[in-house]
Amino acid sequence: MVGIHPVHRRLAELTLKARAIGGYHMLSPLEKREMEHCLKVNFDLVSNLDSLKSVAFVAYTSGDAEWHQELCAKIEQIESKLI
Repeated sequence: MVGIHPVHRRLAELTLKARAIGGYHMLSPLEKREMEHCLKVNFDLVSNLDSLKSVAFVAYTSGDAEWHQELCAKIEQIESKLI
């Protein structure tokens, strides 16, 4: 299953509209602010997941199964919202 976060869906909608009207510069000021918000949320989501996955790898390679499981649970919790 490929998850699509609501922010990603909205980014796709705004991109579709921008393409139809001649570019991102043609979006309304409200849509431009919404685009910025979506990009920030996306950045935060990706950064958080990347950090957790990096630390989970450290936990795995150090043999700390309990810590690794805790991190994997956090990752799964975030990824479960990507529907």
